[in-house]
Amino acid sequence: MTTLENFYFGNINPSEYRQSGDTKKKLSEIAKLLDGLLSMLTTEHQKDKLEQIENCQLSLIALSEKDAYIEGFKLGVRMTTEIYADTQQRG
Repeated sequence: MTTLENFYFGNINPSEYRQSGDTKKKLSEIAKLLDGLLSMLTTEHQKDKLEQIENCQLSLIALSEKDAYIEGFKLGVRMTTEIYADTQQRG
């Protein structure tokens, strides 16, 4: 099956990726720091604010990943187009 066929049938999901060991370590470190901070907060208002910050950060990360994926895909298409054009000129 071709890559396009796999993509069409849902066998490839660009929004899923494998996290590197470094990424997993940093995520674990952030989780521990957030847990430590949460235990220091004394009011529900403070805890709600921390949760709001976390949610905003997660949304920002998701938007950044989407933008990076789109720009990377565009770059790949531009490179492919240039290679194809160069091949046609030499042809």
